[in-house]
Amino acid sequence: MPYERLRDALAKRLTPTVTTLPDGSIDRFCSIGSGSLDDIRTRSTLREEIGHEGRSSFQIDVESTEPGGQAVNAAEQLHALGSDVTCYGHLDDDLFASLPFETVSMGTPSIVYAFNFVDGDVMLAENRGIADWTLDDLRSVADLSDVFGVDAVCCGNWISVPGLEAAFHELGAATLPRVPFVLDPGDLLGAPDEGIDALQRALGALQDTFDVVLDANRTEIRAIASTLPGSYADDAARLAAIRGATDITAAVMHAPDVAAAATPDGDLRVPTLAVDEPARHTGGGDHFAGGLTYALAAGWDWRLALACGNVCASRFVETAATADIESLVDVARRAADDGA
Repeated sequence: MPYERLRDALAKRLTPTVTTLPDGSIDRFCSIGSGSLDDIRTRSTLREEIGHEGRSSFQIDVESTEPGGQAVNAAEQLHALGSDVTCYGHLDDDLFASLPFETVSMGTPSIVYAFNFVDGDVMLAENRGIADWTLDDLRSVADLSDVFGVDAVCCGNWISVPGLEAAFHELGAATLPRVPFVLDPGDLLGAPDEGIDALQRALGALQDTFDVVLDANRTEIRAIASTLPGSYADDAARLAAIRGATDITAAVMHAPDVAAAATPDGDLRVPTLAVDEPARHTGGGDHFAGGLTYALAAGWDWRLALACGNVCASRFVETAATADIESLVDVARRAADDGA
C-alpha cells in the first residue's frame, strides 16, 4: 500500500535540491458582499446577484494578504518536506522577505484576488511584467547550470507566462543534467487549441534535456486531450494519449478522488484522501506539485510519488496551511490504517 510505504519514506527526512520557477504573486484572499446583503458564500449566489437587473456594485473585504504564485506555493511545500529549494520568481516586494527558503527575483509579482467560495474558488489576476518574461531574465540573475543543476525542477503557470514556450525549446537544446522537470501549466480551460498544441510541442522539445512530467488537474487534462485526434473513454486513456503525443516521461492528473498517471511503469492510480470540510481550495494543486517533485527528486517510485502529492494537497486543502513532515507522516499513517 503506497501510504504505508510513504509514512516510512517521509520519516527518512531526505533533503534533495530543487528549483522552482518562474512566477510569484501577492495573493489577497477576499470575501464579497452586495450592499446590505450578507457575504456571498457560493459561486452560484454570485452568479445570481450579478444577474439581477440593476445590480452593479459589490463590496470586497480583503481578509488576508499572502505570498503566492505556483512557484512560491510549491517551494513552500518542498521546503516543509526538507528540500534545499531555491525559488526563481517575480518577487520584488517586501511580502516575500519572510519566506524561509532561498529566493531570487526576476521582476514584479502579479496581484491576485482570491475568493474561496464553498462550491469552488474564483481568482482574478493582474499580471504585471510576467507576460514579458524570457529565459534571458533568468540568465540575468543566475547561471543556468546553477538553476538546473539540481535533483529536480518544478515549473508552473505556463498559461500566464508566454515566454515559457520559447524557453522550453531553448532548454531542449541545452547541455544540462537530465533530472525530473515537473510542469503544472495552470488553468488551461478556455485556452485556444493552437496554444495547447504549442505547449505539447514545447514539452516534447524539453524532453530532449529533462525527464518531463506534465502535472495537471482533471479539467486541464481533458482540455489537452481534446486537441488530440480520436476520442478517449476515461482519464487513463487521456493521460496515455498525452504522453504518447508528446513523448514525455509521464503525464499526471491530480483530482479530488484520485491521482493518476501514465508513466514508464504503466498506468497508475492512487486514491486521494477525502477532505470533508475544505478550508481552502486555491493552492491545493501547487502543493501536490511540490510533493510530487520532492518524491521524484528523492528517486522514489511513481506510486509513492503520487501518494506524496496527495497527502500534501489534502492536508493543505483541509487546513489552508503547508504541512510539515510530522503532519504528513501522521496523514500517511492514518491513510494506511484506513487501507488506502
